[in-house]
Amino acid sequence: MDYPEIHQVAEALLEEVTNLLQNNAPFLKKYVAEVIEFVFVPKAIARQVALAILLETGVVTVNQVLAIVHKIYSNFSSRSRLIAQLEKQQKEATSQDEWMDLAEQIDNIQGNDVWRTEPTCPLYESDRISSRIDELVHLMRRRDVFDLMFTLRGGIARNKFGLLHEGLFSKALAGTKVLVETYHNIVCTSLEFVCDNVPLPDDESIPTEAKLAFFNETRHMYGRTALMLSGGAALGFYHVGVVKALMNNGLLPRVLSGASAGSIVCAMIATRTNEECQRDLFEVKGTHAPGHSGKLMLKFFRPQKNKKRLSIEQNQHLHRTRENAIAEVLHNDAGAFADGKKTWQLLFPVGIRKFTSTVYDIFTGHKRAQDVLMNDTEHFRECCRANVGNFTFQEAFDRTGRILNIIVSPQNRSDPPRLLNYLTAPHVLVWSAAVASSSLPGVFEPNKLLVKDADGTERSESATQASFIDGSMEQDLPMQQLSEMFNINHFIISQANPHAVVLASFGVDKCVWTNRFMGVVTGILLFLKRQAKAWVENIVESVGGQRIAPMWDTRRGFFKQFFTQEYEGRDIDISLIPWKSHRSLFSAMLHVIYNPSDDEFMEWGEAAERETWKYIPKIKSHLAVEMTLDRCVQQLRLRLLNRESSASSKNATDELQQSMSNRVPSFFTSASLVNMSGLGITDRHNLDHALDGSSGNGLHSHREDENSDDDIEVPVGWRGMGLRGNFSSGSL
Repeated sequence: MDYPEIHQVAEALLEEVTNLLQNNAPFLKKYVAEVIEFVFVPKAIARQVALAILLETGVVTVNQVLAIVHKIYSNFSSRSRLIAQLEKQQKEATSQDEWMDLAEQIDNIQGNDVWRTEPTCPLYESDRISSRIDELVHLMRRRDVFDLMFTLRGGIARNKFGLLHEGLFSKALAGTKVLVETYHNIVCTSLEFVCDNVPLPDDESIPTEAKLAFFNETRHMYGRTALMLSGGAALGFYHVGVVKALMNNGLLPRVLSGASAGSIVCAMIATRTNEECQRDLFEVKGTHAPGHSGKLMLKFFRPQKNKKRLSIEQNQHLHRTRENAIAEVLHNDAGAFADGKKTWQLLFPVGIRKFTSTVYDIFTGHKRAQDVLMNDTEHFRECCRANVGNFTFQEAFDRTGRILNIIVSPQNRSDPPRLLNYLTAPHVLVWSAAVASSSLPGVFEPNKLLVKDADGTERSESATQASFIDGSMEQDLPMQQLSEMFNINHFIISQANPHAVVLASFGVDKCVWTNRFMGVVTGILLFLKRQAKAWVENIVESVGGQRIAPMWDTRRGFFKQFFTQEYEGRDIDISLIPWKSHRSLFSAMLHVIYNPSDDEFMEWGEAAERETWKYIPKIKSHLAVEMTLDRCVQQLRLRLLNRESSASSKNATDELQQSMSNRVPSFFTSASLVNMSGLGITDRHNLDHALDGSSGNGLHSHREDENSDDDIEVPVGWRGMGLRGNFSSGSL
């Protein structure tokens, strides 16, 4: 058979196949649709999404109606009126003690004080906790340090006995079960007993090295806590109040992580000592400490000329009354609505903005096109540099001991989000990382990371001029990376993104004490949300698989990550919305692009601090043992350093530091590592606690003249304060 005949046969065969497909097209279309529906169930998922939207709307509506009914009912009941009055005073409280005092009064009226003192509860194992308390107290009274260490070594896991159950911290306002607080108090006291105990003359002493090894291993087993500050643009200023509440209670974790706006707040905290944070951020007085420029620059969005701007008196009245959130935003100088051209530019991708700028100028009579985006980005850089200072990650770590982490998203199709800290990017300038992490597409242009060379000059980190964009677009909360790098197993999350309220479970009440019917509805709603997220993730992974579309396998999906990433922690973590009690979701969305005044900055911080007070009892219970372990490690390391140091070694160290003083700090010359590992050195505040010795919970004093401890009573709650253990006098 020659070539023409083969060609004719092929054409005939192709024509026959084409006719067959055309004749059976309806059947094939139906068959393909059935296969897609059977495998991927898109219709079922669409119905589930619709049901989730309906349930979310219904839950929010019902909660609003119930709040209105409760408010009306409170007018007819003296008890409800008193509770409403106390709750109103709580919203205006100016100190934690005042807030806690009001919380105790509300608990007394509602009977929750009785619930706190009653040890039995199905949410945790009270019998085992009581037995462990008796065991630890007995060992301390016997001064049996060896058995005490043996018992503590594997018996103080963070989530033991059900101690992290959400229901233990959502019933009463002023604290959890007194038995839980007593248990944590006794465990902390036992650890301090091991650390500080001075043996009697006839007893065998435990070497400091052995104690240090015990505490290091126990601390590693127990795990660490990280504070994570989310994005949220201007709403990120609320994070300052969260940090203030934690710092004032001695509960601020050393590991800090921030994305987008949260990275700016983390950067400002991690480059300042506690005293500088108090003056700069909490009082807005400004400081001239080395590396900082003075007063904060709060107008991150380049101020625009607003023809509709109100007079000073009108603006103050508007801010004071807060009757119209829309008007407040419209007359703000951030430029989201104040400048017509800027608003027009936000509607278009960055790549065509020069063209759209020209179009706008033509239609408005302007002859010269202006690059609004470039001006905004440069202004933003100046603000971040002024607020953060010119520190590298390593320099910031050496200065404060805080471990700063900033997440950025590379502007390419393959590289995963990058976590920057003193280990992965020691010489990167912190302010440039914060700018890159906050480069929200459509608002700011992508930014490059800058590094500080040995001679102090600044240059781009990458020779390829790699740029980065908003880190929260893909990984607002880099929990997995932090867990792998710093042994983090517990998170405190301050979530300021308004869309996270909808995409996560912040908008519904997950409390076990809520109405049972609403609890069932909430459970169904959360199931549907998780189902939809998992479906999107699986679809994208299937399409990007090796068999279907190999070229997509290494590409990152911003769209998928934005909707499917985690915006809150696990049930055992602590997640809060700092602006929740201060403004509505609608108002929060309007204030995303906004320049707060100094007074508004203080007001936002106070509102967030007040919101955080609700979680202080929970945070304290979750972190008490961890903080005590950290203090004991610091104290024992200081003892070793003081004992083993000598004049010659000190001179040698001084000579080494002097010879390296003109170089960029490295892993070998960093003060953190000279003092025995990065996670070992702590900030000045905690170091002072270590130098002072134990916190003195009142159970023992560790003196050589202690021949008998049999007459010591077990303290009730924190520091023996009973129900009042969460006041400031009971702080860790």
